Amino acid sequence: MNDTSRVNLTPSLGEFTGWYNIQGDYRDGHPVLRSVDPMPEFEHAEFFKLYPKAAKWFDRLVAARPNVPFDPLLDPPFFVRCDADDRTLGVDADFSYFSVQLLRRIQKEFLGRYPLWRVILIAEHPSRSIVIYPTAIRFGSWSADVDPDKALRELVPEELASRIAGERPRREHVSRLQRLLVSAVEAIGDRPFLVCGVLDNYEGDYSRLTICLLMRGADDDVIDVDLPLGSAKDLLSRSSAFGVDTSGTIVSRTNISDTTPFNLSPWLIPASYHGPLVLVERASGKQHIYEVKPENIIRTASEE
Repeated sequence: MNDTSRVNLTPSLGEFTGWYNIQGDYRDGHPVLRSVDPMPEFEHAEFFKLYPKAAKWFDRLVAARPNVPFDPLLDPPFFVRCDADDRTLGVDADFSYFSVQLLRRIQKEFLGRYPLWRVILIAEHPSRSIVIYPTAIRFGSWSADVDPDKALRELVPEELASRIAGERPRREHVSRLQRLLVSAVEAIGDRPFLVCGVLDNYEGDYSRLTICLLMRGADDDVIDVDLPLGSAKDLLSRSSAFGVDTSGTIVSRTNISDTTPFNLSPWLIPASYHGPLVLVERASGKQHIYEVKPENIIRTASEE
């Protein structure tokens, strides 16, 4: 697409699926949209140079809301994704912060510095994602000439409702973790760790079990979980840890303060796995065996 006089240079995601502002093509069958001709060569190093500046800029774009209770599932208002194969910057965003003025700031202040790039504020569905170009803002599947205020008035509530619905399995899962923790911090005694329960799903995914491992202190790496020799290692994975206070309340996620008395580390195994897990104290190498038994799995709902 070199004839820029005959192409839509600011398409919505529904109008164009392909690469943006790269010099050549990736030979994958996807078209390339170029806003200028000739187009400077794009290399991944360009993104990796841009990323820390973008992450810092978006992190400061909005002020933290005061007096908001801790929410273990609350993501930052804007989070820049760490992947780019073209000059597109993907940003996970909380649409409740959106205003036309805010979007104009992204367009003028950020893209004003990087005019070969575009920003996609990623929604649950592409039909609601907002694509910001240096010269235009495209609101979901709306036409290019839509009134921005009207588009946001309709688009934002739809997106927020969709996210609430999509988060429901995760919130139910965290609620179950929280109920386990209240008694677990009392039951752990002077032990370095405790398997405080096995849930029958992971955030609504019933193909996996969640092994709930409570550990003393803030370091979620002091205990390692392994499978017996001969078992496939890819059957086992770990999710992000939570900080837990002395009352058994979740107080943080991922970034756990050094003064946090406990942490909860969820380990994931296939729902079909019944048998031993090997728990290893990293400092001493001491091993413990925990047996996953059907009768010990906390059943929360049917797979249907």
